[in-house]
Amino acid sequence: MIRYGCLVMYVVFMFMKNIQEYINQKELDPRLSFQKQMRLVYERPKAFMRGCIDVSGSAIGIHHDQPIPDGPVLYVHPRLRPADLLLLAGHLEEPAGFIAGEKAFRMPFLGNWLRLMGVICDGDSQDAVFQEAEVRLQKGQSLILSEDGKINPEELALRFDLPIVPVSTSGTDQLLRGRLLKRLKPADIELHIKPAYYPAGQKRLRA
Repeated sequence: MIRYGCLVMYVVFMFMKNIQEYINQKELDPRLSFQKQMRLVYERPKAFMRGCIDVSGSAIGIHHDQPIPDGPVLYVHPRLRPADLLLLAGHLEEPAGFIAGEKAFRMPFLGNWLRLMGVICDGDSQDAVFQEAEVRLQKGQSLILSEDGKINPEELALRFDLPIVPVSTSGTDQLLRGRLLKRLKPADIELHIKPAYYPAGQKRLRA
């Protein structure tokens, strides 16, 4: 219960602290490449997401055997939940966009940050979500997707000849417990970033 209270205070404090930073990010030099702009935009949110898990006192192990291919990639998780998303988006080396619920976009300040980060709204139709994902990829931004989400990762990868990087997590389901009285508990968290593969190449092999 105490850790959960600390998490709430941390979230409120960081939101208030970064209001000026949000204003500054809206005025980025347009001469910068899209990738450089996204690195600047994601700098504070990534630190914030890492902090949300650090407050729990959890130990995090990151296993990464091979380098990520250059250019945009699709990080695909079997069943992406909020804690998994915080872990991934906060600890991946390069900024990666993702899909967030419509309620998040309605929240003051948070919704503005999400739009600035190029986060895709899950409340739109499946076609609209897919089209927005295409726009992000064409600009060179990687995406974090869930196998059970609105977008079929393999279909998107085939269309743009992109690599899929499978990712898996463990321990994140132990962070927040309790239904009525939420309790934030320390957990042993593992993030596995597996070797990339190209669905287009696999399809040609099967043919």
